[in-house]
Amino acid sequence: TKKRTQNADKKLTDVAKENDIQTLKLANTFKPRNTLKGHLAKIYAVHWATDSKQLVSASQDGKLLVWMAPTGDKTHAIPLRSSWVMTCAFAPSANYVASGGLDNVCSIYSLKPG
Repeated sequence: TKKRTQNADKKLTDVAKENDIQTLKLANTFKPRNTLKGHLAKIYAVHWATDSKQLVSASQDGKLLVWMAPTGDKTHAIPLRSSWVMTCAFAPSANYVASGGLDNVCSIYSLKPG
């Protein structure tokens, strides 16, 4: 813990050098590919579908939003029972999303029509 306390005030690159850890020099070259706007409060979780095109986000605005990431289009807006959502995820099939939160409830929603 002493080393951890000493490292707290150092730059990440200095700590990496001291511990013989390679760092990436690409940090300044990353640029957003898309900005997804739609939530009205803090976003607590984002999860990619296995198709790498869709993602689901959970927000304290009490909604799960399902997005087509390349276009930024919202495909589903799911109102939640509580705004205390903390996590979300796609099922491997991408036909369902789940959320869980501080209300001690895990909810599963179908994305299939009908």
